[in-house]
Amino acid sequence: MLALARVATFLSCSLPLIMVWSPTAFPADGGVGHRLLFTVTVDTVRETRIASTVVGMGTVAAWREMPISSEANGLAIVEIRADEGDRVRKGQILARLNQSLLAAQLDQNRAAVTEAEAQLANALSDQQRAHAVTSGVISQQTIELRDTLVKTSTAKLASARAILEETKARLAQTEIVAPENAIVASRSAVLGQVVQMGTELFRLIQDERIEVNALVAEADVFKVLPQQSARIIDPTGHVTHAAVRLVAPVVDEQTRLGTVRVALPAKTQLKPGMFVRVEIDAGSAPALTIPLRALVWREGRAAVFTVSDEGTAVLKAVTAGRQTGSSVEVVQGLETGERIVVEGAGLLNDGERVRAEVASVRPLVRMP
Repeated sequence: MLALARVATFLSCSLPLIMVWSPTAFPADGGVGHRLLFTVTVDTVRETRIASTVVGMGTVAAWREMPISSEANGLAIVEIRADEGDRVRKGQILARLNQSLLAAQLDQNRAAVTEAEAQLANALSDQQRAHAVTSGVISQQTIELRDTLVKTSTAKLASARAILEETKARLAQTEIVAPENAIVASRSAVLGQVVQMGTELFRLIQDERIEVNALVAEADVFKVLPQQSARIIDPTGHVTHAAVRLVAPVVDEQTRLGTVRVALPAKTQLKPGMFVRVEIDAGSAPALTIPLRALVWREGRAAVFTVSDEGTAVLKAVTAGRQTGSSVEVVQGLETGERIVVEGAGLLNDGERVRAEVASVRPLVRMP
């Protein structure tokens, strides 16, 4: 009996909540008398809501990039007022081209307008005098000539004014301005560079907004909706909280991946071009889940021990689904209300009698 007490003490210290002393085997006379019953912790299989997480990989990119090019042709850059990383406002000058030639043309055009205005005024004066004299003093032909001269002078003045406005527009094109509030993503403009029409000088990120273009499996595309919260994990492991902006309407037929655009918060430290991991909270759905520690493996298959009303452990094969570090979804093999062993299952045999203790209620499970 002293040796048996030592065995019981050793087992109680090594395996808490697993074994208890019960009279049935190890009799003093060597016959059947006392045996050890396993004390196991059981829980009831219940339906819980699984918080689903859609995982994807993506690249940080500008929400909308704006290439800023030159509308002028053959002019040199004489001033640069913005550089990469600068935040600019709508209408702010980014660079200036040489204006000297156009400024001279502008003076010529203004002089031409003044001259045309004087010619028109003189023609109008002659026309008024021709119509004011008594009939017969001036021939009808002369009167018609005066009328024609007024029309010609008016047309010349309109042409001169149009040329003046064109020169003003060309002069305005020598100032490269930001069309919207933005941040300068890149600058290719170089001081002294002679630009050609259409030459890209800057590239801006509109409204300073950047986002992540995340690629997710086509089966997960249906789970993702706009405004769902997301976590962006950068290469250093830092987490940025964001939200889904939209789900692209097309899935790539080659890769079978869909694109989810996740809007990043203002002033984020993430940079366009970074490769990141994206975790999207895609809501929750009802499912049967059990603690991962309840699983046992028999002949290469997942199984659990249920406990009958008579206190007998019954081995049941199950089909496991998604899992985390602490819980697993049961796709097939169990029903709501069944009692399963969650502590001590690894020491049981099918058909063995056990003593059951009830586990505490499990919280909401988050699945990937």
